[in-house]
Amino acid sequence: MASSGVLWAVLLVVIVVGYFLPTLIGAIRGVDKLALVFLVNLIGTPMLIGWPAALILAFGPRRLPREPVWLQFPEPMYPSRAWTPERWDAR
Repeated sequence: MASSGVLWAVLLVVIVVGYFLPTLIGAIRGVDKLALVFLVNLIGTPMLIGWPAALILAFGPRRLPREPVWLQFPEPMYPSRAWTPERWDAR
């Protein structure tokens, strides 16, 4: 069984997914500083303190959604000249 290529491939995939689990969780959750989670995960995991630290960061605050465009540039009260009160009264 130890000479099976499939076993070693599955074992390699499990190790890589386990190693980068905090980064995957952070990406799925959409955390604010995903690059920091990745770097702490990549550099700190061999020192045994980085993996739990990256996991804590992965469950940190999420990114705020972008403000809708219509809130950034509000429409004027009367968007077209056809609907101004003066034209409405002129009918």
